[in-house]
Amino acid sequence: MDPLIIHHVIRHRLSRIETNDFQDKSGCSINGFRSFLFDEGIVENLDDMEKIINNYETRQDYRGCPISVDVRYFCKFPLSDEILRMKNVRFDFPFQSKPIHKLVSPEPHFIEEERDLIENHFSYLGSSSKTEDIEEWKCFEMDNEGHLVSFISYLQTNFHLSNESIEHLSNFPHLRNIKANFYKEQEEDNMTNLSLLSNLSSLSFGYVREYQELVKDLGLFSNLLILHMKNSYNSSNTLFFNPFTKSNI
Repeated sequence: MDPLIIHHVIRHRLSRIETNDFQDKSGCSINGFRSFLFDEGIVENLDDMEKIINNYETRQDYRGCPISVDVRYFCKFPLSDEILRMKNVRFDFPFQSKPIHKLVSPEPHFIEEERDLIENHFSYLGSSSKTEDIEEWKCFEMDNEGHLVSFISYLQTNFHLSNESIEHLSNFPHLRNIKANFYKEQEEDNMTNLSLLSNLSSLSFGYVREYQELVKDLGLFSNLLILHMKNSYNSSNTLFFNPFTKSNI
């Protein structure tokens, strides 16, 4: 077996389990992640590697291993399905017109239950889209099995996190990443049920009036790796990392 594939092996007298997600919580391999970028053709030399790793949009955990990678000026599509299988690293191709799962291959499609949830509760997000196919909307990203894993709404002016939207989002069992747009000052909803999303690995959104109450709720988010928010319209973004998490992105 190719040694580059085996980044961490759990050994036991009765079992041997291969982990190939390039970053696990028992023993990560930063070199393994770098070799993955070369294998995928995302980088071609060490200078390209450094540009990606040191990009201000690339987020790293407390060990220095990337967990959210911003890839710009890349045009060698389609990617391999390995991108969709990765649980610990999230890729973002900001200049592409399609969501990641459509840059990899036409498959998979949303499983029926989750497609129904999207059509029943979030179909309005496609009002500015040129297509009626929800799988073409950049606000939804799925894994290789057709589960919604990322909900990205910061470009949507008709969405904000509220008790109602949180309840709907909590029905997606594999959802791990949410990027929400700015709060509206006139909204009275204080997100009293935010704990329903406590399985999230990444949470990013804008202005929040009830900042202290929100932080109290975030104490329940034991899997959270990235928190990105503003507590005023003029403040700079704040980013927190939890070095003790055992979660996967």
